[in-house]
Amino acid sequence: MISKVQWTEERRDRPIWVGDDKHEYTVKSGYSVLNNKGTMHTCQVFQLLWNLNIAPLAIVCAWRIFLDRLPTRFNLERRGMQLGNVQCPMCQEEVETTQHLFNTCKVAHKVWNHCKRWVGNVAVRHEFVFVHFQSFYLIGQRQSVNRVWKGMWVAIVSEIWNHKNKVVFKGRMVDAEKIFSLAKLKGWLWIRYKTSRTSFSFPD
Repeated sequence: MISKVQWTEERRDRPIWVGDDKHEYTVKSGYSVLNNKGTMHTCQVFQLLWNLNIAPLAIVCAWRIFLDRLPTRFNLERRGMQLGNVQCPMCQEEVETTQHLFNTCKVAHKVWNHCKRWVGNVAVRHEFVFVHFQSFYLIGQRQSVNRVWKGMWVAIVSEIWNHKNKVVFKGRMVDAEKIFSLAKLKGWLWIRYKTSRTSFSFPD
């Protein structure tokens, strides 16, 4: 069930380096990342994504986000469509790029903050979604728990995308809390129906 994750409160939150298996920065690991040889290698990230035991459509959504292939307003105009307005429909403040919509938009920012408060976890939110996915990591938890946690990341970004489309095409009101609530529900259902043989979960 999803109420049995044991959180270790005595551990202090600290920055972690995702360019090395030990999560500790070294000059060697930094050089490897810069040369695209570290754990941030594209193929390894995609392999991790496709191995998540979650809904295929959500995985495809995340995969398209990593490749910057979603039809954001910026991408549509870049492909020759004359939209007239390329502002983000969620915040109406900046151009709707992939990085903006899922990370730097003030609505996305609120969604990620809901997530952090939910687990009581404080972490740096990287500007680039590719790196943000990799750094979505719970210190002191088993690998199986962190696979589920990565699935929660996918649930959040896919729900941000779904909500944005409802705002644009159905005139829905922007609601960061509802985005996160639906992402939580989506993540719970994946655990319930895809990984029912395990006994871990997120807090209520």
